[in-house]
Amino acid sequence: MSRWLPPALGLASALVVLGAASIGRPRPVRPPPGRGRPHGGRPGPAGRLGAVLRRVAGRPPDRAADRVVGRALLASIVVLVVAPALLPVPWVLAAVVPHRAARRERRRAVEAWAEAVPDTVDLFGLALAAGVTVPGALALVAPRAPPPLGPALVRAEVRFRHSEPLDVALARVVDASPAARPLVSVLVAAHCDGAPAAGPLARVADELRASRRRQAEGRARQVPVRMLFPLVGCTLPAFVLVTVVPAVVAALADLQR
Repeated sequence: MSRWLPPALGLASALVVLGAASIGRPRPVRPPPGRGRPHGGRPGPAGRLGAVLRRVAGRPPDRAADRVVGRALLASIVVLVVAPALLPVPWVLAAVVPHRAARRERRRAVEAWAEAVPDTVDLFGLALAAGVTVPGALALVAPRAPPPLGPALVRAEVRFRHSEPLDVALARVVDASPAARPLVSVLVAAHCDGAPAAGPLARVADELRASRRRQAEGRARQVPVRMLFPLVGCTLPAFVLVTVVPAVVAALADLQR
């Protein structure tokens, strides 16, 4: 009886993970045939297996999540044979890793916006200093601005050409990321109120460069902390193997004589 206790506990933990994934969330509406399915090639065995489990749990189709769940189940089968006591580990990783990856993607998106805004401010400053109007500057700068701000400005310019007010079109850029708010505020004030734009844009560019410099310095200060683990986990054992182990082996050989 005790031999089957660890596998039973592991299977129960897996069911708990699947149940917790669907608690408190509305059951999705099944899409019509041929719609709602991800495009691309046919999913592998892990993806098909994960799709079945997630469909049982009431989750919507998601190929990436299907792969994660399917790989967790396959890993749990291997762990069941090798070390049944570690059976909950793959399911815990399947629950934690996607959230960490999504958070990392959100952080990268925020950093990409923060990197794109200062260069775009400089481009708008050059265009407006040359006497171009704000709509004309938007048409010139949007295709040349770095992503992801550039595509957002292109969409705003297209909406403006289709008779949407410029302030409303640019407000959608701010909705995409608050990092563009200083630039949009200056452009809207210059277009709607006739306020000068060269000086405010220069100040905004200086502030954004200073902020980007502080963020880069902060990341640079984190490098020693991030290097601590590989230093302790790799360099220190190698140092011990090179310096301490030979002396210990030589001492043991002397004792055996």
